[in-house]
Amino acid sequence: MSLGWLFVVEHLLYTRLARYYDVIYREYLERVVPRLVDVYESVFREYAGRPVRDVLDVACGTGGPTLELARRGYRVVGVDLHSEVVEIAREKAARSGLSVEFHVGDARSLDSLFPAESFDAVTMFFTSINYMATLEDLEKLLRSAHYVLRQGGVFVADTPNPYIFFYHLGTRSGQSAPLAWSTEDPETRETVTLLDWVEVANWAEGLHKLKRLVIIAGENGETRTYLISDTLRHYTATELTLAARIAGFNKAEALCQQEGRTVKAREAGECRRLILAAVKT
Repeated sequence: MSLGWLFVVEHLLYTRLARYYDVIYREYLERVVPRLVDVYESVFREYAGRPVRDVLDVACGTGGPTLELARRGYRVVGVDLHSEVVEIAREKAARSGLSVEFHVGDARSLDSLFPAESFDAVTMFFTSINYMATLEDLEKLLRSAHYVLRQGGVFVADTPNPYIFFYHLGTRSGQSAPLAWSTEDPETRETVTLLDWVEVANWAEGLHKLKRLVIIAGENGETRTYLISDTLRHYTATELTLAARIAGFNKAEALCQQEGRTVKAREAGECRRLILAAVKT
């Protein structure tokens, strides 16, 4: 069996391989997304200074959390940098009978897409905030979110705790052990085999490379092989809250996600995932 051509492109899962995103993350979308939206809703209730009705979901991808929010009665708009995943999200919304508006655009330039004070909440799920690979990018994102939020509105994002993340990588000389797994596309009957690992790109700046080898095999034995190599940056709780205040948020709190609830990071014990809650007051 030939492995075929090897394609190496950044953000490949959101462009050329966009149609496989829901295949790869099927179990996550079905089991984890509803619980994560529960956590975000708890942040809405506790931190927003106004009722949350209109939500902007940034880096929405194929619309997993976006559509879940819509099912719960929110008026939701999704935006993503990549047109390929946005088109899939639109198709899923139409099939589900959900009225959701989707746009292609940069999270750092929301002010070019929407008027000021258009939303009660801005959300950013699935570690998407870590694609802001520089502090300048992070501040641009937060400033643009601040611009489109109404008074009392809240920005919410989830991200791994970098101290735990890099501690474990440090014990493996800066590279995670490869994880191999497979799934099947129920429509095409193609087998999708993945090999995932992480490499540290810069210890001082918290940069790492997310590496993923994807092999797609058809029933006839023909295969296509892709290597995904995306650069992400991990931010500490202090960096996140400080950047939010620099961007104009009057109140910013780093929370820890623990068993479907949140506690303040400074009061938590072990904390694997952080939640940033930034309020425009």
